[in-house]
Amino acid sequence: MKNRDYIQRRVPADLSRIDVREQWQITFWTLELRTTQERLTRAVREAGPEADRVRAWLEKNPPPRTTY
Repeated sequence: MKNRDYIQRRVPADLSRIDVREQWQITFWTLELRTTQERLTRAVREAGPEADRVRAWLEKNPPPRTTY
């Protein structure tokens, strides 16, 4: 188990909407969607706060690939 697994996470009451005004929700959703805070806030800004629309936006807009 990873350290974060030991921390009890708060879960939003409404899992159909993402509220990026609350830091604990940003933390929840970035872990849930495996994305960064920057990408999450951009997705909410462009697609709206509905979780399904944010998921679709993230799928259609993958992060840029880094080259080494």
